[in-house]
Amino acid sequence: MTTPPGPPPPPPYAAGPAGPAGPDPRRPRPSGWWFVLGGALLVGAVAAGAALLLWTLSSFMETDATVPADGVAHPVSVPADGDRVLWFPAGTRLTCRVVDSEAGQEVTLRAVSGSFEKSDGDGDWFAARRFDPGSGELDVTCTSPAASPDVQVGPAPDIGGFLGSIALTVAVPLLLGLAGLVVLLVTAVRWATGRPRD
Repeated sequence: MTTPPGPPPPPPYAAGPAGPAGPDPRRPRPSGWWFVLGGALLVGAVAAGAALLLWTLSSFMETDATVPADGVAHPVSVPADGDRVLWFPAGTRLTCRVVDSEAGQEVTLRAVSGSFEKSDGDGDWFAARRFDPGSGELDVTCTSPAASPDVQVGPAPDIGGFLGSIALTVAVPLLLGLAGLVVLLVTAVRWATGRPRD
C-alpha cells in the first residue's frame, strides 16, 4: 500500500521592496567646540598654577627698602598696614635702630617667631627683627662690626596667608584640570558613539 503524497510545499516567499530605514537611535555627535572647551580648561589650569605660584612667592619676596649697614640713619617709607621685618644677610651679625620720624619715638624691635629665610639676586637673607612700622615714615640705622652689608626692610611673613596661597595654588589648577579632562573624555566618548551631525 502506497502512502498518498503530502501537500505541495508552499511557494517561496518573495520579499517585497525594501522600505525606508528607520531613524538612527544614536544621539548626534557633540559640537567640536566641546573639545576646544576641554583644551582651554587644561591650558587654563597650567596658566593659573603658574600665576598663583608667582603671586605666592612674590608676596613672600617683597621688599620695601634696602639700606646699607653703615651706621648712618636712612629715611625709609613703608606701608603702615602691618608689621615689617628686617632681613639680614645670612651669616652676619648686625645691630639696628628704627625710629618713627613722625612720632619722634624709637620703634621696639622684637624677635621673629620662627625661622624664615629667602634668596634673591642679592644673596641669602634671614628674618632677624620684627616691628610695628607706626606711621610708616622711618629712620633706619644699622651697623656691622666688619663690612657694611645691606639690610632689607619688608613685610612680615604671614604664615596663614602663605599657607592659604599654597592651597589655592594647588586647588585651582587641580579643579580646572579635572574639569578639562572630564569634558574631553565625555566629548570623545559621545563623538565615537554618536551619529554624524546633520
